[in-house]
Amino acid sequence: MSGRSRVGVLREGALAGYGSLVTGAGTGIGRAIALRLVELGASVTGLGRRADKLAETAELAAGAAGRAGEAGASGAAGSFRFRSCDVRDEDEVVAAIDEAGGAHGLDLVVNNAGGQFFAQATRISPNGWRAVLDLNLTAIFTVLRAAHPYLARHGGSVVNISLSGVERGGMGMAHSIAARSGVLGLTRTLALEWAADGIRLNCVGPGTVLTEGLSEEAAEHSRRSLIGKATPMRRATTAEEVAELVAYLMTGQLVQVDGGAHLGPGLHMLPEKERP
Repeated sequence: MSGRSRVGVLREGALAGYGSLVTGAGTGIGRAIALRLVELGASVTGLGRRADKLAETAELAAGAAGRAGEAGASGAAGSFRFRSCDVRDEDEVVAAIDEAGGAHGLDLVVNNAGGQFFAQATRISPNGWRAVLDLNLTAIFTVLRAAHPYLARHGGSVVNISLSGVERGGMGMAHSIAARSGVLGLTRTLALEWAADGIRLNCVGPGTVLTEGLSEEAAEHSRRSLIGKATPMRRATTAEEVAELVAYLMTGQLVQVDGGAHLGPGLHMLPEKERP
């Protein structure tokens, strides 16, 4: 966790009664998302390859649920359970999703698991290429295909985590940009195909995020300085900021983008002769 204070925009208990699944919940952005969903009352199943990291998230989630309960919001306290799972393995994914669906239903899915390495395109081996696409694109399709029957029962919500800048490319990231661009296309396509089932899909593209992995780098200070120089706000994004956006998208709130016109009586929409 970054330690940066967070001001939430959602009421306590906003996701009470919702069953959710978060992949890559053991560290970083996935952990922050899982904790925020628990704070808002959701029953969360976290998936990841390292049981020890998931157990750490579970301990933090217990504290988050306790604080939500102390806040006094009815039904606000959520819960967190976890299962070790390699999202690249279809059998493991299907078993994990069936377990989550049986435990608390499945209304919300966050595909966060991912990773890559930096290399010029000519230095990426076929195995390296396949590994990055399998983790960052194919695994998301595998999770969503298995989760669809559960999401379609009552109309669910999906947020896929991609990457900022996929539209412009990135040096040393041909494999990752190809995969993350695919995530955007997959999200848009399934939003069309699954709309009739009442399922909403969104895609979030974080930039460089201050997570445990980044802070462990030996060149932490110089790295942060570079991030600051390349970012107008002069700082990197925090995992908690990404989590707040994901939670907001999960609620299905309508965002009015009309310069405040919705606050008025709508007279501008009437023919002049009909106006008072």
